[in-house]
Amino acid sequence: MASRKEAGVEFKLLAPYNESVALIGEWNNWQPILMKKDKKGYWKVRVPLPDGEHQYKFRVKSLSYFMPGETVDVFDPYATHLSGDQWENSCIIIRNGKPVVTTYQWKHDDKPLPPNDKLVIYEMHVGDFSGGPGDAPQGGSRRVGRFVDVLDKLDYLADLGINAIEFMPIKEFPGDQSWGYMLRSLFTIESAYGTPDEFCQLVDECHARGIRVILDMVINHSDLEAPLTRIDYAYWYYEKNPDPPELQWGPKFDFGRYDEKHDVFPARKYVLDAINYWIECFHVDGFRFDAARAIRYDFLDEVQRFIYNKINGLKPFITIAEHIPQNPGVVQPNGPLDCAWHEHFYRQMACTVVGAPQEGREPYNLDGIINNALNPKADGFPSALSVVNYLNSHDENRILWQIGNSGGFFDDAAFRRNRLGAGVLMTAPGLPMLWMGEEFGESSPRTMDRQALDWVLLQYDRNADLHRYYKGLIQLRRSLPALQGDTFEVVLRDDQRALLGFKRWNTEGNVVVVVANLKHQYAGEFAIGGLEDGVWHEYVFNYDNQVQGGMLRDTLAESEVKVFVKQ
Repeated sequence: MASRKEAGVEFKLLAPYNESVALIGEWNNWQPILMKKDKKGYWKVRVPLPDGEHQYKFRVKSLSYFMPGETVDVFDPYATHLSGDQWENSCIIIRNGKPVVTTYQWKHDDKPLPPNDKLVIYEMHVGDFSGGPGDAPQGGSRRVGRFVDVLDKLDYLADLGINAIEFMPIKEFPGDQSWGYMLRSLFTIESAYGTPDEFCQLVDECHARGIRVILDMVINHSDLEAPLTRIDYAYWYYEKNPDPPELQWGPKFDFGRYDEKHDVFPARKYVLDAINYWIECFHVDGFRFDAARAIRYDFLDEVQRFIYNKINGLKPFITIAEHIPQNPGVVQPNGPLDCAWHEHFYRQMACTVVGAPQEGREPYNLDGIINNALNPKADGFPSALSVVNYLNSHDENRILWQIGNSGGFFDDAAFRRNRLGAGVLMTAPGLPMLWMGEEFGESSPRTMDRQALDWVLLQYDRNADLHRYYKGLIQLRRSLPALQGDTFEVVLRDDQRALLGFKRWNTEGNVVVVVANLKHQYAGEFAIGGLEDGVWHEYVFNYDNQVQGGMLRDTLAESEVKVFVKQ
């Protein structure tokens, strides 16, 4: 960490129990500059530096259990840039005599952003979003899979109706291709994706289009080569990971470790400093916390309070838990975070859409569909705004792949099953989330290797029709207040034919009835009673239905969803 005061740029490193620390930098051919420790445990030194970019490291006598007493060179754990042949050097940028993270001039901070109840989230991996078939750069003159390539497609996402992008981790990780969950720093932007200025521009242009930016934060663990692991491992991490083997992904931050002498929880401070950094420097609008199951709830509660004190109501913000298996206790009012991925929705609806038993679930078990998937309150959550529903995510094989490989549906039948799932996703209580490419039928299996989206698919009729279907549903979701609240009531249940109808409404009189044929056989006629007489418009196929005597009568084809709105 470096700062500018009266005389030179101050570099500092928290390492209170290490015997010696020196600064080394390219400006003097990497000759050590001894640092002095203050009463709070920071080693400090000031160096006069001209404007420009300067590479540096800290040379530390390690206290880590696997290399005690060894001298090791590490990049700054708070570095905002990395450089060098293997991105192993900290890089500080000096402008007008002061260290800067970015020089970007924000233009769209005044644009209104959607509140949480109106979000339609698009999960994205920056490296794979672009550069696939049908999306090569002109002339092949530059790399793809970067922030600038996402920027090129923001209008596409805005046209689709997306108003929140959830970026998989974008912080520095080993190599140039990764999902980003083995990060080495909580501060440094992944160099393969672009620069801090380019990410600022991407966030700013998202805001210009009314799109919020949510970051996937990995605060449970680090990569083994992270600098903190080699400075003083046990100061920040558990020497012996207390989690069961299936939850051990790397050095685990010890959020209970308190340094009484210096009055600091080291791991907590590091994470809270990082959260402050991403909010302040990059203006993000939410966090998704990876592996929340493995993180102390009392610390997540501290994180939540820190964030909302920081934001202070100035803009909408959201905190999301990835807690698998799901636990409603991770969300408010009694838990620390705003909402959580709704695993039961995914498990049940994936089984239903595939049309075959999966993981102990039956596809047409209406009790499971109603109580586990469609009704968050019945599933233990305090409200619909406590869950993020999804049919696809980076953690699972894509639903269209499952429909073919597990369900045996192909061609038109497969796309009908996909539309069935999308119709329920976009009308059910909860915040809907898409995994990139879902909207046009990307069907690749799950892999951690590079697998860029196949944009050629949009040229095919079935895929283009699916894209139009998703776009229409998203527009409907965002335009109907009844679909944005808590209300839910089953108005049609036919176990034999697997027909399900549910009603959503709000206090201002917006009423929506969704009817689904969950099977791939033609259902024919259905009737729903107890509705208000008058014209109900069906939005998927765009026609009016006259309700008389409180009865809505219509038909359903195989795997079909219809959405009726009282006019």
